[in-house]
Amino acid sequence: MLKLTDLSSLIMYTTPFHKEVIIIQLSERQREIVDIVQRLAPVTGDKIAEELGLSRPTLRSDLALLVMLGLVDAKPKVGYLPGRYPNYDSHIGSMLKKLTVADILSDPILISGDATAYDAVLMLFQQNTGTLMVTGEEQELIGIVTRKDLLKVMLGHTDLHSVPVTMAMTRRAQMTTLAPGDSLLEAISRLIRHQINCLPVLDEPCTSSAPIQGLVGRVTKTDIMNAILNLTEEKT
Repeated sequence: MLKLTDLSSLIMYTTPFHKEVIIIQLSERQREIVDIVQRLAPVTGDKIAEELGLSRPTLRSDLALLVMLGLVDAKPKVGYLPGRYPNYDSHIGSMLKKLTVADILSDPILISGDATAYDAVLMLFQQNTGTLMVTGEEQELIGIVTRKDLLKVMLGHTDLHSVPVTMAMTRRAQMTTLAPGDSLLEAISRLIRHQINCLPVLDEPCTSSAPIQGLVGRVTKTDIMNAILNLTEEKT
């Protein structure tokens, strides 16, 4: 059972799989959604969007997260109601406990370690992604490069054509990974703990002294929110 505290801004809970405390800070928009639901319940997603001056699709991931956390409840043909804190005996809770990384992972977007930072910027825009997996000569995973990594290089007014992507990436020694059998909640825990948006998924354990092989996918915050959203839409 998740334990929550200070619901106005922070969610603190202990995962059912690990004896660790994780803190999630709600965004201002998420807090506004909770307030609207508490004031107007039962309220439809369209009405919430109208109150915020936004489109319904813009709120889908926020509503999915709030339903998962138990701050908001979703009733079929009724709308959204104030939540009763997370309940892992609920339909959504039961499904969340069953989902693994293998159920939600997406294909990794790769870039060669021989590429330049400029090549990486182009690929980020062309692929509409925030993270690239950098591979070595034997297609092993040697690092990850993100928009933030490349922005740091750009702020130095460096010619991106002359900077190898390996100079901008986060290297293997600093990387955190997932395995296909890890739970969805474990993936959420690691993304939050390390304050990152994407994790590579490897089909075999890796050690600090061995090259990382067996890259089978990635898990992003978007992958997780889509999985949660699918569960909530099954319920509504």
